[in-house]
Amino acid sequence: MRRLAAVALTVLGATAIAYVLPGTERVRPWMPGDPPPMSRLWASWSGEALPEVPAFVTGGAGLPDPEPAERLARSLGPAVARSLAQSTAPPREASGGPAVLVEPSEYAGIAVEIEGRSHLSAFFRSLRATAEGRPGALTRIAHWGDSTIATDLVTYTLRRRLQRRFGDGGHGFVLVARGTMPYMHRDVLHRSGGDWELRQLVDGSDRDGRYGYGGVQFRSNAGAWASFGTVPDAPVGRAVSRFSIHYQRFPGGGRLRLSVDGRYAGDLETRGPVQDAVHVVEVPDGPHVLHLRALGATRLYGVALERDGPGVVYDSLGMVGARARRLLLFDPGHLAHQIATRAPDLLVLGFGGNEAEDPIGPIRAHYEGEMREVIRRVRAGRPDASCMLLAPLDQARRDERGRVVTFETVPLIVEAQRRAAAAEGCAFFDTFRAMGGEGAMARWSRTRPRLALTDFRHATPAGYEVIADLIYRALLSAFAEYLRAESGDA
Repeated sequence: MRRLAAVALTVLGATAIAYVLPGTERVRPWMPGDPPPMSRLWASWSGEALPEVPAFVTGGAGLPDPEPAERLARSLGPAVARSLAQSTAPPREASGGPAVLVEPSEYAGIAVEIEGRSHLSAFFRSLRATAEGRPGALTRIAHWGDSTIATDLVTYTLRRRLQRRFGDGGHGFVLVARGTMPYMHRDVLHRSGGDWELRQLVDGSDRDGRYGYGGVQFRSNAGAWASFGTVPDAPVGRAVSRFSIHYQRFPGGGRLRLSVDGRYAGDLETRGPVQDAVHVVEVPDGPHVLHLRALGATRLYGVALERDGPGVVYDSLGMVGARARRLLLFDPGHLAHQIATRAPDLLVLGFGGNEAEDPIGPIRAHYEGEMREVIRRVRAGRPDASCMLLAPLDQARRDERGRVVTFETVPLIVEAQRRAAAAEGCAFFDTFRAMGGEGAMARWSRTRPRLALTDFRHATPAGYEVIADLIYRALLSAFAEYLRAESGDA
């Protein structure tokens, strides 16, 4: 017992010294803000969930059980908890007709509204025509971003909700191939094979800056192929009226052989002076598959699947590892032409996650100016369209004590984007604050189901659905405000 007491006194003495000597914070067993000592050990013994770990479970109807939902709301905020429930609820279907009505229940309880909503008027004019069911009324959205957009995680939920609410205008733009990229789209058939050489915007590999609408130029020799089509059992994307092949003519260009539903549909000649072009393959509205095979050297950008309307088209244009300033590597005239050709009604820029690990000094000195230049470059191709910036998700890391803390650059990036959006006449949605602000990734990584990955940089699929729902309902709230103003009820 004397020896045990001596050991205990030695440990306590060493612990006390750690609280006295400067520079020993890392070895202190407890500091303000840490959980109570031994609390995690006790919880593991007793099976009790810690207060900051909501035990969220879903009921038989896919909605949260009342008690766990309340615990989730206490931890993450009621808006996020409601969005998690909303992500499993069936959306309101499109109705059409001369009167357009957005029920308050469709956006009830949102905690963060879109700032600068007046800058969305051009988008809302188009959306109103689509909602009224006018023949041929297509509302197009172009959304550039980083890895979360490259894998269609936020955008596929937004696409599904908008299309089921306002009409399915077709899947939109898809890159030709994936190559080594972690790239995928949901609710569309997309396969490729053969020898495709990728020239990507993120690594600046094309000296002419011709990366196409989606930031990747695909070069082939004979034999490379790709297929694009509808998916019969998807909630959206079951029909297409036309395939638009975006490509480049150049002096050494070869032919591209096309087939639709297994039947020969002609050869596309790509030889000529250097020029961007689009070849449209019309089909009866319904399920179809376009197959293309290179018979020689070709340079392609992507294929867009659309219908005649009315409906919404959501182009997901993500690039893994991209920072906003990478868009400045585009040849300005080429980018403007690509955007003018697709003619989106809303230009969305969602960057900042990768920039979070950049040094603070350059962010403070240059980020706002770079963001403003990016906005100007993108808007040059469609100056009358609306634009909106989406702030990044919370980005976090473990500190020297193992605590998950937000990168100190994230609030700086959010504020710089807010100022850039206001200066350039764009709307702004503070995704960072909507998901809970500082420390959100730490909280999201402890929920059940888990909403964030343990890299603390990305959400899980369930988390991305929550984020998409927060954006979607903020858009509906702003659209409802626009409709009231137009009707004189504001």
